[in-house]
Amino acid sequence: MENIRFDYLNTFLTVERNCSFSIAAKELKISQGTVSHHIAALEGYFEEELFKRTAKGVEITEAGVILKKAAEEILKQGADAKAKISNVKHTLSGIIRIVASTITEEHIIPGLIGDFQQKYPEIKFKIKAQDSLVSLASLLANDAEFAAVGTKEGFENEFEFLKIGQDQLVLITVCNHDLAEYKEVKLSDALDYQFIMREETSGTRLEIIKMLKTNCINLEDIKVAFEVGSTSSVITAVSEGRGISIVSSIAARKAQAAGLVKVIPIVGTKTARTLYMVRPKRALLNPSEVFWEFCRSYEFKSKALVC
Repeated sequence: MENIRFDYLNTFLTVERNCSFSIAAKELKISQGTVSHHIAALEGYFEEELFKRTAKGVEITEAGVILKKAAEEILKQGADAKAKISNVKHTLSGIIRIVASTITEEHIIPGLIGDFQQKYPEIKFKIKAQDSLVSLASLLANDAEFAAVGTKEGFENEFEFLKIGQDQLVLITVCNHDLAEYKEVKLSDALDYQFIMREETSGTRLEIIKMLKTNCINLEDIKVAFEVGSTSSVITAVSEGRGISIVSSIAARKAQAAGLVKVIPIVGTKTARTLYMVRPKRALLNPSEVFWEFCRSYEFKSKALVC
């Protein structure tokens, strides 16, 4: 009979959250056979079935419900203990992992980390660019210490959110477009033109949809030419005359300064959005706690030139 291990409990909670062994395996980046072994080891230890296999996946049993509460507390206490032990070190060093959406990864994180490392040069960072929702899911799976994103959508109660920047959504067109002569536009002005859209997990897309709903416009009313995976891809497509789009003003004004697109403010609706640094609701290792406190006082200022 095997002893309980932290990774077994983490696997158990991941299966419970996804109601699936295969999805848990993908999230944890291990084989489905390893997931099955972890669950079987726990069931052998407790001598109880933890999941019932159903046609739709797996369903937690009464014994599993009891273990879930205990597992969450055990993992939390383990993380807290590790953080407190780390805090007795006098020299701050280590690696901090951040998953970040396009805008934050390209335009905010470099300056933030640069300023932080002037004070703590021994702390290194690993940054992975992902869409906002994918980044938040990665943080939930403990694949990073922090996420830097442009939306809270669906995760409002899961994490602590800290404002690290303010952004505006603006319309962009190729420089010779019909709308390029406008000093400002309404959302209704964009309905007659082909539109370049970000993918479904993009924070920018989620904010655009919210903005459309506020103005009683459905996404189906937009003539979407195609979807792309990054803001830079949107800007490239727009600069080549393939359509118009709505993007972050931070990225848009840099593109305008480079002569790629024309930036047009949108009127008649709320276009401001907040950019966040996000952390789990538990203690982190000392370098991460110090970084979080640094983020509290950080004020992003765009250095982009405006035409």
